[in-house]
Amino acid sequence: MPSAARGYLQSIEIAQSPARVFTACTEPLLVTRWYGTEATIDARAGGTYRVRLRDGRLRDASIDIWEPGRRLRLIYMSDPGLPPGGPLVEDFVFDIKDTHTVVRVLGSGIPASHDWDAEFMWLRRGWAYWLDGLKKLLEHPPALPIR
Repeated sequence: MPSAARGYLQSIEIAQSPARVFTACTEPLLVTRWYGTEATIDARAGGTYRVRLRDGRLRDASIDIWEPGRRLRLIYMSDPGLPPGGPLVEDFVFDIKDTHTVVRVLGSGIPASHDWDAEFMWLRRGWAYWLDGLKKLLEHPPALPIR
């Protein structure tokens, strides 16, 4: 009998169009500005989404759903640094609310066993932090250096 799984939801409103927010989530150069230090993205259904985080961890996923400006679903490969479990899924949904885009990250498939507690909390806190970085990048982009 499979063990129970748990999930999380993090969301944020960003004063940009869904197309612009989706681009910031899927263009490697922009992804490195708010999420990780390296990003390799094969931008299509069936492609790959790999991000090296600032702490050195690699998040390695297959792109299950690719709907520009609307939805992105990632299915994560097994990570030898984590207890057995999975597959882990993150679904990004981009909705319009007035003049803003609401970004929702829904994570699922995280085993409910105690050996996954730290990873579960790390993902919940991580997505709150990363989405805040995405909002700051898009609403208050850093000035370009003057030459």
